[in-house]
Order: sequence, then C-alpha cells, then structure tokens
Amino acid sequence: MPQLENLTFGKIKLDFPSRRVFINDDTLILRNKLFDLFVYFLQNCGKVISRTELLEEVWDRNICWPTNTLDVHINILRKIIKKRLGYDIIRTVHCIGYIFEI
Repeated sequence: MPQLENLTFGKIKLDFPSRRVFINDDTLILRNKLFDLFVYFLQNCGKVISRTELLEEVWDRNICWPTNTLDVHINILRKIIKKRLGYDIIRTVHCIGYIFEI
C-alpha cells in the first residue's frame, strides 16, 4: 500500500505516518490488518466491495482458501467504529460483500 498523507472523512481522520485513526476526539491505534482494511474501505467509500476483492487487496493477492478472517476483522472494526460514532458505517451487501458509507 503506497504511503499517503492524512485523510479526513467527516468525523474520521487517518494519520498515515503514525498509522493512527481519530474518530471524534478518540485516538485509535489499530493492528496492521485492521488499519489496512479501514484505509481500503475509506478509499472505496460508497462502493460495494466483494469479499474476494478485500481478501486479495488487503491480505494476499494469491489467497484462495475459505477463511473467516475477513468476517472477524470486519466485526472488530464495526464494533470499534460503532462505539465511537454511535452507528455502524459498514453495511453487509448479502451474497456480494460490504459497503462503507459515512
């Protein structure tokens, strides 16, 4: 993933050099994959993203086995964001994937 500058989306700010996320006044330090997943969602805000795309782009381009890793990471990310914002901004699109809407 190329190094980017800070990004701001409403109440959410990403600080790429420190790999921190700010939601409202809370500072979050996410594990690497959670941060990468969050960045990918933000970069594709409003777009339906398939599970395969997320696994290929955030994990390994050659991933080919069934895994619940994505489900676990999205669930953790949802809980973290919902706790800070009070609502869920990751929506499941059944049989396709997910959409991130701010």
